[in-house]
Amino acid sequence: MIYSFDIAAFIVSLILLFFYYNKKNIATIENKLFLFYLIILFIAIPLEILASVMNNAPHKFPFVLHCIVQGLSFSVSKSFGVVYILYCAGVLELLGRKDNSREKIITFITTIPYVICLVLIWSSIIFIKSGRLAFFITESGKIGYTKNFFFYSLYFINALYIFISFLLLIKFRSKAYLQSTFLMIFAVCVVGLCVAFQLIHGYMIELFGLATVAMVFYHFVQRPEDVLDSVTGVFNQIGFVRVSGMLFAKKQRFACVSIIIDDITFMANTFGIQQMNIFLAMVANFFKQSFSYKNIFHFSQGCFFVLIREPNAEKIQKTVQKIQNRFKDNWYYDSVELKLYTRLCVFDCPRDAESSEEILDIVNLIETDDRYKQNLLFANEIDVEYKRRTDYIEHALRKGITYNRFDVYYQPIFSTEEKKLIGAEALIRLKDEKGRFISPEDFIPIAEKSGTILRIGEFVFESVCRTLSTIGVEEYGIKKIDINLSVAQCMQEILSEQILAIRNIYQVPTSIINLEITETAAAHTPEILMKNMQQLSDAGFELSLDDYGSGYSNMGYMLNLPFKMIKIDKYIVWSAFSDERANKALAATIKMIKSIGMTVLAEGVEEKEQVDWLSQMGCDYLQGYYFAKPLEKDAFLELMKANNSTQGKICRITDILKPE
Repeated sequence: MIYSFDIAAFIVSLILLFFYYNKKNIATIENKLFLFYLIILFIAIPLEILASVMNNAPHKFPFVLHCIVQGLSFSVSKSFGVVYILYCAGVLELLGRKDNSREKIITFITTIPYVICLVLIWSSIIFIKSGRLAFFITESGKIGYTKNFFFYSLYFINALYIFISFLLLIKFRSKAYLQSTFLMIFAVCVVGLCVAFQLIHGYMIELFGLATVAMVFYHFVQRPEDVLDSVTGVFNQIGFVRVSGMLFAKKQRFACVSIIIDDITFMANTFGIQQMNIFLAMVANFFKQSFSYKNIFHFSQGCFFVLIREPNAEKIQKTVQKIQNRFKDNWYYDSVELKLYTRLCVFDCPRDAESSEEILDIVNLIETDDRYKQNLLFANEIDVEYKRRTDYIEHALRKGITYNRFDVYYQPIFSTEEKKLIGAEALIRLKDEKGRFISPEDFIPIAEKSGTILRIGEFVFESVCRTLSTIGVEEYGIKKIDINLSVAQCMQEILSEQILAIRNIYQVPTSIINLEITETAAAHTPEILMKNMQQLSDAGFELSLDDYGSGYSNMGYMLNLPFKMIKIDKYIVWSAFSDERANKALAATIKMIKSIGMTVLAEGVEEKEQVDWLSQMGCDYLQGYYFAKPLEKDAFLELMKANNSTQGKICRITDILKPE
């Protein structure tokens, strides 16, 4: 009998066990099952060699011992099917969840055949002298195989396990990395060929195939280096996600403390990356000495995590206190002394977070938001919804530009002198991937911070010019279209050149376009704004001060900048009809604006009473839901065409267009 394959398999299993125990491994189900796989392999190989040696010289060993060793060898070798299926299920994240029906089904379909297999093996051993089951005694005293139904049933069970593994990997392939799934399917095929080859030719190659599979899994599926941080030697963010994900799946309560070291980038620039990494390794060593290394994680530069299993208030408090006490002191390395300032955040899961992703979101918020620069925080005090909403809107803005999900709506403007609609304000609208509208009040401030507002502003202006160039404005009675300019646009020195370039492409009369500038923009960029406004005014554009009364309300802007119209903020209008003092203030404001030769537009008009009073006070233009909500381009043009044929009556959308 040739033992070369078994000896090689034994060496491989020994090496894998050595590396497994010398490298840190997170305590996930698949890691435990892989270790169990290696242990079984390590036991199965000597048993197979010993059984073969005994069978070649049966008279040198007690008969009972010979039978027991043969039974153990078969029992252990046939257990690989069970372990392999469970390992596949672990990698595919089908195990370890509380009340998991899939886990119960998988456990049942793997356990029952193995129990049958054990019964068959040991029944054959007990009744070996009869030779009616799988084994019999030869004349020379060897244990032979009775190639009957019982014998082939043992290999049929092996084939069944291979088939079940293959089905699991195909059905749930999306739950693991493509490379891992492919290698595990390939491994099923390799083991199947080895079993078939051993059955046909008698070479002891099955365990060598299993050892080869274990080696491939260790390097390409297990990949222990993937969960280790190379700088600190503790587990990294991937490791944390796997461990916490397992705890969430089991619905086990746990706590964790995030330790964020402030100004890490500044310190790295000051001392150098190499020196900074030394200090991070020192911090990691402190955590490893103070707590179990299995519960220590290092995320990005300067962010550590300590996981607390089976927590209580006292255990959490002691953990926080120990960390805070250490960071009160300086850190020393050679001649360098460094003070590290930290922010701690305590998570009690699943109360404060219901997934690993939620924990990471909170940590990211703490790292980036100045509101949370405190020594000690508790996760339940943090406004995670604000962060999620902001991220959602930022994503929608990026996709909106890429996939053209922006649109321009038009809210009609009513002339109190002509008693009809004479134009509209162009308003930007944004839809997310599911077609849901996102309020401009939500996405405009975020777009201003990110700089996306520049492209949005250019899109609105060009869209309006394109629309005006394709219609006869006289036919529709359009005399003015108001377009907002953002603060970011007004800060650009080339603003006027950009606007004039787009206008020249579409050859739109500049007198139709009114550019609205907020008080905020006027306050931020007076010199640049003055230059741009003068150039735009000289080119024939009308300029208006938007949302008057909502910001700084500095009269100097009206007097020193070339505005022709002032737009009264809707909140001022609403206040005037609920408060007598506000009413008098608004009346005086309108009179003052008119006295210096400017026109007035009142926003937020929603009632007939407001229309009559504002008209009496001298407002030139009115805008609000009383006339129409913001409309899509086609609906607006239909409204304006119908409105242009009316004479001397207040025109609302309900007066002109029949409701659908």
